[in-house]
Amino acid sequence: MNLALRVASGVVLVAVIAAALWVGTAAVATIVAAGALIGAWELRGLLARIGPAPPVWLILPLSAFLGIRFVLPASDMTTDWAFAAAAVVGLLAGLGTRHRFTGWAVAVGGATYIGLCLGFWVAIYRWHIPDSNHLGFRLVALALAGAVIGDTAAYFVGSAIGRHAFFHSISPRKSVEGAVAGAVASLLVGALAGPWLVGISVPLGAGLGILMAIAAQGGDLVESAIKREAGVKDSGTLIPGHGGLLDRADSLVLLAPVVYCYLKLIAFP
Repeated sequence: MNLALRVASGVVLVAVIAAALWVGTAAVATIVAAGALIGAWELRGLLARIGPAPPVWLILPLSAFLGIRFVLPASDMTTDWAFAAAAVVGLLAGLGTRHRFTGWAVAVGGATYIGLCLGFWVAIYRWHIPDSNHLGFRLVALALAGAVIGDTAAYFVGSAIGRHAFFHSISPRKSVEGAVAGAVASLLVGALAGPWLVGISVPLGAGLGILMAIAAQGGDLVESAIKREAGVKDSGTLIPGHGGLLDRADSLVLLAPVVYCYLKLIAFP
């Protein structure tokens, strides 16, 4: 893989996300909705190689709706409405298809994985609206830094001194040394940047860092497991040097709900 192309693509992606965070909620919701749609489309392609393909008319709109639910009126109820509609409309409309229940179940499961999880980035960004101190911006920045720095540390340390396989059956190139380096890097981001950036204590920041490491590396492994079962190397070809969007953002999918729940239940109860 061309490292320069990988770095350039990563810089462009970070710039797009940073610009959306700076512009405001509408831009963030748009980025999340677009990510949910593209991610759901790529996931559908992978799942179609494994079993019944989830219906496009169900997985795409449900993923997008779940992704932006926190900016909709009565956002505390939008998840209920989305899944209720998916159950009733999806099952009834699927009566005329070959894969009735299985196609519906895969579509709802895929939309939950992609749309529901990514939507928590909007919730984190909108933390305590109105937010004159831009706490939501800083919370998102902290979470992204934990994932990106952890992933970078894992990549370089694993490439340099990785000797012991880490989940070899899922992702043969990952090493225990890289995973440990990534976890330590994420922990340090939480412990050091957490107090300065969002005002939480060092122990709370360290706890967040540990959970960020688990969620980010776990999200990477989940997508790798799906690709391995589908028999493909990449989820798509959207991003030069990275493959598909899921190949680049897989560590961010499970990270958002974990960070949100930690902030809601522990850091800022």
